[in-house]
Amino acid sequence: MSTMGNVKNHLLTIPTGRPFVSATFFRHGNRAAVDQAFSRLARSGEVVRIAQGLYLKPKFSPIVGTIMPTDLEIAKAVVEAEGAKLAVPGAVWALKFRLTTQVMMSTTFLTDGSTRHVHLGKAVMTILHASPRTMRLAGDQPGRALLALEWLGEPAAPLEAIGRIRSALSDAEFGEFLAEAEARGGWIANATKAFLAKGTP
Repeated sequence: MSTMGNVKNHLLTIPTGRPFVSATFFRHGNRAAVDQAFSRLARSGEVVRIAQGLYLKPKFSPIVGTIMPTDLEIAKAVVEAEGAKLAVPGAVWALKFRLTTQVMMSTTFLTDGSTRHVHLGKAVMTILHASPRTMRLAGDQPGRALLALEWLGEPAAPLEAIGRIRSALSDAEFGEFLAEAEARGGWIANATKAFLAKGTP
């Protein structure tokens, strides 16, 4: 079967609306042949080019037309093509835990894979290699809370920050957070000790 035929068969396995990396199709032919196949598919509208080497099997809405994937979906497609994992940084969790009202201007994600910069029109998505510790912490709520505080830096009212973390976590999660905070040391450990000493429920 031709490269185009193999590419089209592979496309049948990809759900509409899900972004994917064309490099995952290179087993169907050499790079030039696969690139040429996707160029033709993009011209015919069978796929939509999101960025270099990044495509979408289009999903349509009668109201908005082609439904574009979220930044998170795009980032997942990029890192999963490498066999890596994805996480969001502490700045995002700081916003979710109401520790800040600052919204990140640039889209940034973390990975245990390679650092990447994905150009999406005029915007640039940054996928940064993170340490094993950071990726571990990003996997659950207690760890995310710690990452949020580390990104924040010592605030003017540290007990208030810990209080917001406490209200967002279950008893079991807060216990895990306390253990991580003690191991972390510094202002976070001191603030959690002061919070507990204050007797705040």
